[in-house]
Amino acid sequence: MTSIADELLDQSRESSLRSRRDSMALLQQALDVDAEHSLAHAIRGLYYYGERHQRNRNVVHECVANSTNYLQDDDVRARHYCNALTAASNGDAAAMVFHLEQQLVDDPLDITALKFCQSELFWLGEMQWSASLSSSVEKHWSNSCKYYSDFLAIRAFDLEETGNYIDAERYGRESVEINPADVWGTHAVTHVLYMQGRSKEGAEWLDGLHANGHWQGLGQMVLHLWWHRALFHLLRGEYDAALSVYDDYLRNFELEMVAALPDLYLDLQNATSLLLRLELLNVDVGARWSALADICVERINDDSNAFSCAHYAAVLAADQRFDQAQSLIDQLSRAAASGSSMAAGFGNAALPSAIAAVSHRNQDYRTVINTLMPVRYRLVQMGGSHAQREVFLLMLADALQREGEADLLRKLSADLTETGFEEIMAARILG
Repeated sequence: MTSIADELLDQSRESSLRSRRDSMALLQQALDVDAEHSLAHAIRGLYYYGERHQRNRNVVHECVANSTNYLQDDDVRARHYCNALTAASNGDAAAMVFHLEQQLVDDPLDITALKFCQSELFWLGEMQWSASLSSSVEKHWSNSCKYYSDFLAIRAFDLEETGNYIDAERYGRESVEINPADVWGTHAVTHVLYMQGRSKEGAEWLDGLHANGHWQGLGQMVLHLWWHRALFHLLRGEYDAALSVYDDYLRNFELEMVAALPDLYLDLQNATSLLLRLELLNVDVGARWSALADICVERINDDSNAFSCAHYAAVLAADQRFDQAQSLIDQLSRAAASGSSMAAGFGNAALPSAIAAVSHRNQDYRTVINTLMPVRYRLVQMGGSHAQREVFLLMLADALQREGEADLLRKLSADLTETGFEEIMAARILG
């Protein structure tokens, strides 16, 4: 019985790692075979925790109880995962990573543990930690390992976010060469091309993989790749095409993955960021804010992801729901004072970003400047990539330009280059 459950769990882990849509169904099948499988309960809880939604908190706690109750004394691996889930459920994301680090000491080829670590460190704004971790296990990996392409993809993204674009692109392209459906490797290369302003190459990279059918049957990460495709449209001045990506993919409820998870945090980030960028480019986005606001108003008290909260505030303000936006800002203030390992991300980054987004909508550009300029180097603490956080810097640049702050505008441009954007990207700030 357990061997069958183990096999189904392995299939679920692989499916999740490769952004397929059947990972949760496979895991449930494993639990149907063995309801006392501690590791399966722990991974189920980490899956739900990773959706960053307050509605999942009860099921996460249920998984903590089950994984703990069924834990065998000699099952060291399950113990590490169980401890990681317990820490996550208690709001201690850093401790979650620590417990999975211990698992990687025991088994450096545990790709699931490595992926969970990167995902959590990404939202903590700790990509240097993530890069150190993937570097520490790299010597154990080779092309004879089953998940070698997946390791290359993880390593590539660590390298990109820590500014090593040459190696990041090399690792990412090798990952996709081994497995053209590896969306995380695809994603890492896409980030490199965006950070370097290589819009033509970026468009061709994504279009080629999509045209060859490599994204069939994959899940939400495909929508994020479409968001990146829209950004390449923006770089090329193809604004109508970017809006078409929004309508045809990002918020197209005829797509199963959109209809199934209409309020997934990453999808809401994608949609919000694209509309904000278009408006900063003086593109009329029509009534699209209203449908997003109907969803985001339900997330006012959901502080499960700091970066998302800043986006929710921007959406509510864009749809003139300023009372609800203020309620969300009040919630962010409480999260910042919570003392959890994520509190700094709320206080130092998400809260000022939310205030700035609302102020920008109110045309209070001086408040945008006074709020964001002092914390611009701290925005990393709310997680997200350099490319994702850029939208708040573009908002700041717009405020500086409107207020005639030429010197500060040049300083912000220099800051972008220091962060890792190539000069062609930083030049966008100066118009």
